[in-house]
Amino acid sequence: MARCKIFLFTYNRNDLLSRAVTHLIEQTFSDWTCEVHNDDPANSFPADYVRSLNDPRFIMINHKTNLGGTASFNLAFTPCDEDYISILEEDNWWEPTFLHEMISIMDGNPAINIAWSNMFVWKENVGSWENMHKTIWPEAENDQIFRWPDCRQALGALHSTGAMIYRGKNAGNYIIPDRCELSVIESARERTFEYPIYMLSKPLANFSLTLQTNRSKDPIVWTGSQVMLLASFIQGSNDKIKTFRDTLSFYRTNKPNPVSAFFLALIFYTKNFSLLRYFHLRDWLAFGRWYFKNIFNFHRLRKYLAKNREVYNFLMKNTVKQNQMKADQQ
Repeated sequence: MARCKIFLFTYNRNDLLSRAVTHLIEQTFSDWTCEVHNDDPANSFPADYVRSLNDPRFIMINHKTNLGGTASFNLAFTPCDEDYISILEEDNWWEPTFLHEMISIMDGNPAINIAWSNMFVWKENVGSWENMHKTIWPEAENDQIFRWPDCRQALGALHSTGAMIYRGKNAGNYIIPDRCELSVIESARERTFEYPIYMLSKPLANFSLTLQTNRSKDPIVWTGSQVMLLASFIQGSNDKIKTFRDTLSFYRTNKPNPVSAFFLALIFYTKNFSLLRYFHLRDWLAFGRWYFKNIFNFHRLRKYLAKNREVYNFLMKNTVKQNQMKADQQ
């Protein structure tokens, strides 16, 4: 049995699939198996391509129906007998020592169940790829150990799915609702992790800014997902007022400023209007601009949040669980 099981998900990006596979085969660590999941039943290229490799480490799985991004990724979170699992997204690729270095970190830190590496950033142009000469995290930083909670998790994620490795026996703990919007699956999944989690500052993977994406272009979907993440982060905390103040102060300096999400979280979920006193004048002005720009979408946002109650309940349940575990450890 191989030490590492890799899930490679593909959907109609044949040229990117072959690039990802080429870099996988070039890994200095070779004790792995790879399940290639094709989410377009009508596309025969992935199966033909994998067959042409003549490499028994590859297992081809053609989905009978299109599952979509979130449901597909959830397939990678099934407990397995392999020591480790990693996900290789078709539009990303790994440096040759990714598996070797990440598995070495996990072997040397038995208390760590999840680790990920920094990533180089590339941009797709028509017919070419541009090296952006930057990384997801500042490369000069030392390796970091993250403990729950971190303010950045209120509206975002710390880890990157395409540069992650986790223990196979614990994989079933990280499944999220299939309804969860693809653009925030990493943020939602971090609510299920065992902490601490490890981040290697060295970039060992490559992240692609692609011309095409399966993520929704509807701004209401993004706004609604952000509001659910933020509201559950606040409501699920052991000190709601402190968490609200700390996260508001942290995000107030961001560009673009997401302060409107705090007003929306208060309106739709927290409903503790005494928190209004913590907003500055420029916060009110920012929300006013957002509201008048989106006034005709306000009802759509309300409907979206109501339709996705399952996702919010999941976020709340796991946020409360994380805070309770932290309290028990103290």
